[in-house]
Amino acid sequence: MLSADEREKLERGFRAGEASLRLEGQELEEPYWNVKSRVLAGEITLEQGLDEIDAHHQAKAFVAA
Repeated sequence: MLSADEREKLERGFRAGEASLRLEGQELEEPYWNVKSRVLAGEITLEQGLDEIDAHHQAKAFVAA
């Protein structure tokens, strides 16, 4: 379970990242929202979430190749 401070820090980080991607014209995909909710719920760590997102993008690149 995340403390209120940890959750707030993560939420700020997610918002900053989302804003940066939107400024670059990129859309956030469903795997991102799923990982975000699981990280904020304390179900997985941020590192695990980043690994999942990385694996998603690698698989997507492989299919496109």
